Amino acid sequence: EREREREMNVVSQHTCTRAAAVVPSPVRDTFAFSSSARAGSSRALSVNVNFNTRKAAVSRLSALSLRTGARSSRPSVSVAATGDDVTVSDTKQKFLEKFAFPLPALYSNVVNELIVVHHLIKYSPKHQYDKIYALGFVSIYDGIMDSYTGDKEIVFNSYMEALEEDPVAYRADAEKLTAWASTLSNVDDLTANEAGSEFQKEFSTYATGFEGRTRLYNKFFAIGMFRLLELASSTDPASLEKLAASLSVPLSKVTSDLATYKGMLSKMTAAKELMEEIIAEQRKKTAQREAERLQASASNGELPNGGGTPSAA
Repeated sequence: EREREREMNVVSQHTCTRAAAVVPSPVRDTFAFSSSARAGSSRALSVNVNFNTRKAAVSRLSALSLRTGARSSRPSVSVAATGDDVTVSDTKQKFLEKFAFPLPALYSNVVNELIVVHHLIKYSPKHQYDKIYALGFVSIYDGIMDSYTGDKEIVFNSYMEALEEDPVAYRADAEKLTAWASTLSNVDDLTANEAGSEFQKEFSTYATGFEGRTRLYNKFFAIGMFRLLELASSTDPASLEKLAASLSVPLSKVTSDLATYKGMLSKMTAAKELMEEIIAEQRKKTAQREAERLQASASNGELPNGGGTPSAA
């Protein structure tokens, strides 16, 4: 009986391996997504899978597993999808549905990139929301959308709701940390400390999670750290190193992510300046053409109102 059971298990595993081999490659990439995200692979950013195709493939795998397992006294193989079956395309589509207005290309491209990064962070297996992470995202969003002339909060709320996040919580937590850090003047008052202030005690729980690998570091967390240091007027490298060590996050990743963040803001600033120059040049040309038209009309003896004579009083 035990020999027969072992034989059935081997057949079951072999069948599921063959089934995985015939599944379309985008779906196989999706099943590998969680490990790619944990490893920080940039290749995971390109994962964009059609939900219906993936669902059909999962059904095929499950059916094959159940048919084989039915011959055994107990099931031996199970298949589970990652990311709660929510793809980057799903999140982008939700944003477009909630914010049904055109965004200027300058902002649209960056918002789409943020959605991709935020989606991968949100649906990574070990992700946990925290206040430093919230401060980091709010800081980068406000920095990017600073000169946007439309309603920034409508865009922000639509973005958050597309990710099934709470925009009010993000704003409230970011404001709390901002108000607190603004009163400090030393990195020692920011570091994770079980015997420190309420926020420092909370930071120590983050450190425990990072150290025990039950919490996943991300780019927004790095930006939140830097924002805290800015508010406390402690942006020197030694202060950054001290804060990173207290939070048990890798300094090399933090500095790399901050360099990327600063580079993106610099590019945004340059693009805004170029756009303003183009607009100013267009206005200048329009005014010049209007002046030339009025001068030509005056030379031909035409009145500005089209040649009509004012009526007698």
